[in-house]
Formats: sequence, C-alpha cells, structure tokens
Amino acid sequence: MAHADWYRLDNVGKFYASQAGRSGQTVFRFSATLSQAVDPAVLQQALDQTVAQYPGFNVKLRSGLFWHYLEPADTLPQVEPETLPICANLHSDVDSVLFRVSYYGSRINMEVSHIISDGRGTLQFFQTLLNAYGNGGSPSATPHTAEPISPERRTEDSYSANFERSEAGSTPSEKVYHLRGWKNNAEPSYLEYQLSASAVHQAAKERGVSVTSLIIAAVIQSIRQTMRPEDHGRAIRMDVPVDLRELFGSETLRNFFGLAYVSFTPKDNPCDLTSLAQNVQAQLIQATQPEHIKRRMNAMIKLEKNPALRLAPLFIKDAVLFLADRLSTREVTTTVSSLGRITTDPTLEGLVENINVLTSTRGLNFIACTYGDVLSIGISTVYVRYDIIRNFCRIFTDLGIPGTLSINKTAQEVDAGLKQAEFEGAVAKALAETGTQRQARKQQGPQKQCGRVGHWALPEGRLS
Repeated sequence: MAHADWYRLDNVGKFYASQAGRSGQTVFRFSATLSQAVDPAVLQQALDQTVAQYPGFNVKLRSGLFWHYLEPADTLPQVEPETLPICANLHSDVDSVLFRVSYYGSRINMEVSHIISDGRGTLQFFQTLLNAYGNGGSPSATPHTAEPISPERRTEDSYSANFERSEAGSTPSEKVYHLRGWKNNAEPSYLEYQLSASAVHQAAKERGVSVTSLIIAAVIQSIRQTMRPEDHGRAIRMDVPVDLRELFGSETLRNFFGLAYVSFTPKDNPCDLTSLAQNVQAQLIQATQPEHIKRRMNAMIKLEKNPALRLAPLFIKDAVLFLADRLSTREVTTTVSSLGRITTDPTLEGLVENINVLTSTRGLNFIACTYGDVLSIGISTVYVRYDIIRNFCRIFTDLGIPGTLSINKTAQEVDAGLKQAEFEGAVAKALAETGTQRQARKQQGPQKQCGRVGHWALPEGRLS
C-alpha cells in the first residue's frame, strides 16, 4: 500500500472497525512451517522490506467524528517470539498496530486484522514476506511484475469504486439451523487438519466436483450427523467468501470479497457424499455468477452508503454496523473459505514444508489452502465438543485419505472442557424430562453466559 498520512477504511473494514475495543475481533493467522529453525534476524530484515513495499499494513486505528480511519504507525514492526494466544486481539488501545509477526521453532506466523485486509490481500503480503525470508531478507526478494501496480490501485476502495445502488438485491431467507453445544468463547480451539492434496483432488475428480465443493459437502454431512431429527427441516446454510478482484479487475490489497451461499435441508435432500457434493457444486456455480455476486455485494454496501447513517456520529454508526454484523451471523450455520493453491518463489523449494491459515471465530469456521501436496484445513471453534470435527475427519478417512490433526490445547484441557459439556448435557436432559426448564430458570434468576465458565490457558498460542 502507498505511503500516506492516513487511509480511509473500505466498506468491510468499517464493519470490522465497529468491533474495535471489544472481544472477538476478527483476525487472520497465516503460518508457514519451515524445514529448519527460524532465524529471527533474517525474518526481521524480510519484514522491514515487506513493510516498505506494503506500508498500509503497518497502521493503527483512529476515530474521527464520523468515521474510523487508519494512521501509519510511528515505528517499524518488530518480530517477536510467539507468546500470545492464537488470533489474539490486535486492537487493544490507540497505539495497537493491526498486524503482528512472530516465530516459534521452525514456524513463522503472521496475524492481520480484518479491518485492513481480507484473506487474499493478506496472502499477498505473507507471500512477499516468505519470499524475502528465503532470499536472506534482501530487497531482491520482492517479486517484480511486468507492470508494477500503482500505489493508488493497491489502496483503492474497490467496493465504493464498483458500487451501483440500483443493482442491490436481497438474498431469500429461510429457517437456518444453528449449531448447538457448550461454548468457551474466551478460549477457542484451533486445529490444523492436513491431507494429501493430490488424494483429495482425485476424490473430488471422481465425483465430478471441485475440491472446495467436496470440502463443503463434508462439512455439511458432518453437521447433519449431529442434528436432532426435529431440526431436519432447517437449512444448513453456509457462506463461502469469493474474491472479487478478478471479476472487477481490481488489484487492491484491501478487503474486496463477496459471499456465495450454499444451503442444504436434510429432510428434502439425499445425504450421501457424492450427491451432496454435486448439489454443492451446482449451487456454487449459480451463486458465483457475476450478476448474483454483484447484487449481493451492492446490498452489503448499501447500508454503509445510507445518507442518514453517513451523517450520524461515529458511536451511532458503530452500534448500527455492529448490530448488522451480528444479525448477518444469524443467517448462516458456519463458514467455509478456500484460498486455493499457494505458491512461493522457487528459492523457497525445500524450505517451506506447509502453510496453514486460521481465523478467529464466534462459532465454527473452516479455511482451506494447498501448498505443494499438503492440503491444510484450519478449523476454529468455540464449541467444547468436537463431534462435527471428528465426523469431518472420519469422512476423509473413509475415503482412504489419512490425515494428521493438531490442536492448540493439551489433552487435560480438552478433557476438562468435555466434562463441562457432559455435565451441561446431563442437566439439560434431566430438566427436559421433568418439564421444569422454564420454572427452573425463573427460580434461579439470571444465569452465567455459556462458555465463560473457567479459564483455559493456551500453551503460548502455538499448535501442539
């Protein structure tokens, strides 16, 4: 991004800025596992060179009378040993920089606030950082394109540049199934599930679908297996982020994505994996047609462009946008994202073993990416029980594709959480059987929020 005195927030950035100062901020985490221990000095040199090319990432959030905006940080960011929990908040005070780079052993981590960029824009920054590291942190590590991208194109608010109010349209609503279970919102679980990319590709090819469609189908089937019979009439509905840069010819590094929706109602559809994957593929093809993507994108921007809201002071804007974001999460069951195949400079061949992506969550999220022959699926969840995740992994095992699963919690922490969930389930069942749930709530008064009981200390935020 270009050097500037300040930067405007894009449409999506304004939504995520309304989370500032609250818990549950949206943060991306990109990690690369190397074949050797990280050299902090070389990583610092690589970061210096990358920030010089993309200074718009090294920013702080500021508040004006009507809108938030971004201001360049006073100093260059410093790489640090990993000590914080995964996807820890990036905006805690006025001096907070909205990204961080850390290392642990042979792993390089970069975490970025959704306020400044989306997954695709952050990936470009991360690729540049890795390329620079692979070249010893030298300036020559920065990849050069035949036609350099201008600073204005990199910092463009592509939402506003392509907004057409007359093209805005709503998405039909339906009764959506919401995941159930005991939550630990304070200490989510983060998992890395790694599979052979070629094996998964072959399984998808045999069914006539894409890898993304197969993964989405596996998620839907995994959720379906945990649903109560009385919920089968509700739709398992998920949003799938779609990069808009190619569609609109944009080269911005800021947020610029739309949402495609995939919906499946168990009672009305066959649940075998092949039929389900083909159903998902057909829905994705339809949902990603330019006219549908543009209609939903314009609808998303329309609220922020509302004349009355534009004239409102910042605290009212924040409240309205925060509420809109919360309401939108009620329209989906979960989110599945795919960044596709990630490439790096040839000089990194043999140095980078795999790349994984995670995101903070208020529910359950999946992000897939491929590097070499490793398909890595980052799973984030606030749910204490891992039934859906277990079902998801079992689907690929049944396809003859073994995988490895890593989690950021110890066995003792997982066991403690499961015991809490089992206790909650036993109490709920007993109350349901006696028909005294409502009376018990009235007698006991206000209850503590689920998921806030106890404190689980993460082992320095790293995956074990």
